Amino acid sequence: MKLLSVRRPQRLRVLAALALAAAIVFLLAEIPAVAQSFLAEGVTRRLSRLIGRITNYIPVSFYEITAVLLILGGVSCAVFLVIDLCKKRFSAALTILYRLGVALLAVLLAFGLLYAPLYERAPVASAFGLPATEVTAENLYDAAEYYVEELNAVSARMERDAQGSAVCPHTFNELADLLNAAYDAVPGDYFAPYEVRPKAVALSVPMSYLGITGIYFPFYAEANVNVNIPAGDLPVTMAHEMAHAKGVSTESEANLAAYILCICSEDDFLRYSGLLDAASRLLNALPEEQYSELYSRLSEEVRTEYRNANAHYEKYEGILDRISLFFNDLFLKSNGIPSGTRNYSETTRSLVALYESLV
Repeated sequence: MKLLSVRRPQRLRVLAALALAAAIVFLLAEIPAVAQSFLAEGVTRRLSRLIGRITNYIPVSFYEITAVLLILGGVSCAVFLVIDLCKKRFSAALTILYRLGVALLAVLLAFGLLYAPLYERAPVASAFGLPATEVTAENLYDAAEYYVEELNAVSARMERDAQGSAVCPHTFNELADLLNAAYDAVPGDYFAPYEVRPKAVALSVPMSYLGITGIYFPFYAEANVNVNIPAGDLPVTMAHEMAHAKGVSTESEANLAAYILCICSEDDFLRYSGLLDAASRLLNALPEEQYSELYSRLSEEVRTEYRNANAHYEKYEGILDRISLFFNDLFLKSNGIPSGTRNYSETTRSLVALYESLV
């Protein structure tokens, strides 16, 4: 009993210290000036660069290894905890709970240092010099029409498989090289200057059942990409996850960075990928009559591409996808994004602004 009485204050002090450190970091991350200059573009960027130097060039996704270990570890902890409680080994049960508490607080502290400050950064549009734009019925239609016409033009140059889907002419690493070069070409220092090497996830099919096309794991500074997606979605998905690794927080902002880099690329396949997603976003923002009119003007090859992509994603919809969506929505809202998972599609204004800067 004496040993327990000595351990208990020590454990409480450790938990209190971790909780205090995490609280201080998250409070600092809420102060825009501190979050942007000192943390996001200082401490966070330097830590991510250091971690990336270790993980970047090892062609294994540490994220998926960690995910598997966490599932196995979580089940094991739950089993041992139940056994200890049933056998009234309360000291052992408390030890398990203490270690879980330490692990969770350490993860929270690491997240506060490696990602939370990014939410207070200036908008991505500022990095590209996009003008402030008010969306009207007229310029929304004009922008959608522009993306449809550009998509038709670049689609005519795509090689296609037997199902009519575009074939990617680049390897995974070649796409990464093209996108790293595109990020490096953006003026200024908005995007972190270091190279990001995305990881092709081996367990991409399970990721598909969870409705995940890619994920940035800040604890390893690792941009993970689900390669079990249509080829036409691969470049814009990769660019999106790389945007997170280069200092972009919200999903809509990462989408915008991906759209701009792909649509403005000199590479046809990158342009095709960006235009596919951008045209879809704006078409879905139009009234039904205008949607039908512009959709009918899409080439048959593009419409086939959309049908094939929809059929692919529908194969993986189910209870796991809905559970994953729920927790992702909860995660985003807990990090100050009121729209949750709807944030992925909140790029209409920026796509209209991009159109106005291109014409």
